Amino acid sequence: MPSKSKTKCPGPVPAMPKRLALAASMAALCTGLCAPAFSADTEVLLDKLREKGVLTEEEYQEMRTEARAERRAQALKEANEADKAAKKAESAASELTGRFKDGFSWESGDKENAIALNGRIHADYRQFDQNSTNANAANTFDVRRAYIGIAGRVANDWTFEVVADVAQTTAPQLDVAWVNWGSYKQVQFRAGQFKMPMALEELTSSRFIDFTERSFVDQYAPAKERGAMLHGTPFTGVFYGLAASNGNGKNANETSSTVDGKDIIGRLGVNVAEIIGNKDTVLHFAAAYSDGRESAALLVPSARTEGRGITFFTPAVFTSDYNRKRTAEEISLAWNQFKLQGEMLTANFKTETGAPVDFDIDTYYAEVMWLITGEKYADAYRNGAYGAIKPNRPFKKGAEGWGAWEFGVRYSRFDAGDFPTIAGQSTKADATTVGFKWIPNTNTRVYLNYIMTEFDTPVNVVGGTTDKENAINMRFAFYF
Repeated sequence: MPSKSKTKCPGPVPAMPKRLALAASMAALCTGLCAPAFSADTEVLLDKLREKGVLTEEEYQEMRTEARAERRAQALKEANEADKAAKKAESAASELTGRFKDGFSWESGDKENAIALNGRIHADYRQFDQNSTNANAANTFDVRRAYIGIAGRVANDWTFEVVADVAQTTAPQLDVAWVNWGSYKQVQFRAGQFKMPMALEELTSSRFIDFTERSFVDQYAPAKERGAMLHGTPFTGVFYGLAASNGNGKNANETSSTVDGKDIIGRLGVNVAEIIGNKDTVLHFAAAYSDGRESAALLVPSARTEGRGITFFTPAVFTSDYNRKRTAEEISLAWNQFKLQGEMLTANFKTETGAPVDFDIDTYYAEVMWLITGEKYADAYRNGAYGAIKPNRPFKKGAEGWGAWEFGVRYSRFDAGDFPTIAGQSTKADATTVGFKWIPNTNTRVYLNYIMTEFDTPVNVVGGTTDKENAINMRFAFYF
């Protein structure tokens, strides 16, 4: 059949005076078009209707006056709507919109400003074999960490974070507090209390570490200190940090007016996989160095087992100020759901007055990790550290997923053989950790670790001595 052309008319026209609507309808009949919506063209139609004698002069004048009044009303309405839209767009830039995506956050409409509430809880249980039972190795439940804080962004380039550690037995303590200028990813500036740029294990947040506790290496790496830092990613796959700090640890200002030189700490690393564009792989290599002069009042750290049991090494107090140098190398190789990782750190302590000493503490670890459920480590890696593992199929009531499952083994070594042997202590220790981890969702982790530690010489414990410690560590961890 031959097709029939149809003219589709718009919906109902706005209300208008009866005679004006009649004139518009008559004009439509004359032109063969559908009735036009009320507009400036109406006056042209009225002129034509008057010329054809459809309208008298009186009717023409009356209807033109009505038409102009309607046009003014319509123009005023449109102006009001445009003004409201402009004001809404202007206010939207400063209005905060809340959401939950691995945490609670609010962001302004122009995305220039944001603020987020963050926190973490690590609820632990530790159990030790009877040979290791002493004051530091009792079977116990523990709130290992409980942090609460805020982080945010202002004017796009300025970020900040303030976190309180509320798991302390006496009073809450400051964990981190820093402000960061980040207009350019190649060079950024940070000041306050934050993690110093050394050691992959330390720079990986406790929310995402592979085992319940970090290795012997971490016990001699700088952690959170007060200072300032330049850092950034100058090229694809390349990262660096250069910091100056008090060198006295967390929540500590400089205490000596005579030995007040700052620790200088630097780290440079590369992820070759990112350079060549391989998104399923991590080929991470980095090195770090620190140098500083410390007051004799700052004690050389003791060493404790990775199961948080026996403190097996406590060096004698130096009688004079000393120089402290630390060198560290790190490697992390990941392909899909497999990861090999290792670090070495040497801490040198040297005095030049009093009884001269030149002692080293050597630490290292090597580990292998396997994400049994197939998640990729590369997805969690960014700018020289690992972040959250996001399960492919999160565990949820009524759903089919069981989250992510991970298995790992780590071997660690501690060697302070340069230091004099103290009765009841050991200057050397080896530790092997076997761990399982369940990650039901991005924000939750459940750990089960078995840690076996052997000492070079027997150490004192309640009721005698022991040359080993076996520990079971369990943790229920949550962050937002």
